[in-house]
Amino acid sequence: MTIYWDDNYGEYEIESQEDIDFYHETQKQSVWKKCQDCGRRVKIKRDYAICNSCATKRERGWDI
Repeated sequence: MTIYWDDNYGEYEIESQEDIDFYHETQKQSVWKKCQDCGRRVKIKRDYAICNSCATKRERGWDI
């Protein structure tokens, strides 16, 4: 198993070629932009406004 990480979904535990292909396709669809919550420059999908770290904090009830 190989572990990958990105700003869209966080950590990937990749075991199959299909999952590796999904990871690479996600990277191709991502662009560099500023996260609207933390202000960091992150590589996320065009239709995303916040990075995975901020999304996780929101899901856990943090006040951002």
